[in-house]
Parts: sequence; C-alpha cells; structure tokens
Amino acid sequence: MKRSIAILLATLAVAPVRSDQNAPSQDSAALSTIDAASSDYALGEFERGRRAFRQDTFGNQAFWGGALRLHEALAGSANGGSGLGVSPETALAVGLKVDVDALPPELRAALRKGEVNLKSPATTLALLKLNSVVGVRGFFDANGTRLQSVGITCALCHSTVDNSFARGIGHRLDGWAARDLNVGAIIALSPSVQPFVDLCSATPTERQA
Repeated sequence: MKRSIAILLATLAVAPVRSDQNAPSQDSAALSTIDAASSDYALGEFERGRRAFRQDTFGNQAFWGGALRLHEALAGSANGGSGLGVSPETALAVGLKVDVDALPPELRAALRKGEVNLKSPATTLALLKLNSVVGVRGFFDANGTRLQSVGITCALCHSTVDNSFARGIGHRLDGWAARDLNVGAIIALSPSVQPFVDLCSATPTERQA
C-alpha cells in the first residue's frame, strides 16, 4: 500500500502540466479588460487635464483683452492695435516663453538661420496663431488676421521651457515655476492700467460684485 502511494506521488511530481492550466481564467481575463479600460480612462483624464492647464482661459480674456486691452498693445497700430506693438524680443525679455514643439519645422529652421524678424510685432501675432506662446491664448477674427482679444492660462505662471533652442524658447516644462516672469512689465504694456486701479480702490463688497 505504502509502495503504491509512493509510486503515485512520484508520477504526479513528474507529470506534464496541461497547457490549459497555464491559461488565465475567465475572471483573470475580465480583470485584465477592466484594468485596460481603467488605464485608458486615466490617461484620457490626464490628457484632458493637460489640455485645460495649457489651453483654457476660463473666460479671463474678458479682463485681459476686454478690460485691459492687452491684445491691442501686443498687435501694435500697424496690425490693428495701438502703440508700437510687442515684438518677440520684448516678449521674451519680460519672461514670456515659446514652445518650440508648437513651431512647424520650416519656422524652426528659419529661426536657426536668423531669418525671422524677432523685432516685429507681426511675428508675435504669428506665434500666437500657432498657439506657441506658453500660457497666452490669442483670439483672432474669422479670417485669422486681426487679434481681437487675449487670455491667459494656468501655464503662464506654472510652466517654463528648457531653453534648448534659445533663451526663452524650448520644450515645455509643465509644473515648473515661471521664476523670471515679469507680470508687472507685462501689465504695463497695456494701453491703460485703469482696470487695476479700479480693482485696488474698490471696497471688498464691490470686488465681489
């Protein structure tokens, strides 16, 4: 009897494992499907959050454009705005950044060769049309020729670039503080800072209204 049991155990120890024993159970397969769906959803939410962080102004163009008229200063009188306009050189000097990944290859090549006029406000408008100015959204007319308003996104203060292309131009670094952003100088570019004067002189109740 003992010898028979020993032979049986020895046989089981060396018996080949059936292939279906290694196959995942239906429960495991279902779990994998759920995991994949969860991962897809999480990545989708991440992408939507990144888009909101980078692109959504949440309507604040009503203040930056409608009240402060910053878009007029950016465009300059030669492009339907007011004053001299803001060139890319000036924009970079006050701490604004350019996302090099938003620039088409031919423009990057022209920049490397020094063939782009960085002293012209028209170039600033072109960069806004490409949505390449980090944290700043330009709103153009239906023809895409006249800048009608401008708004800011979370990325203005909470993103920078790695300066890999040139100073102030490079790949985005989301979540990094824009330490060299000169907000006061940017506001001072506007035709009038009266909206800020009004806000500072208003009572708490008036500000809430």
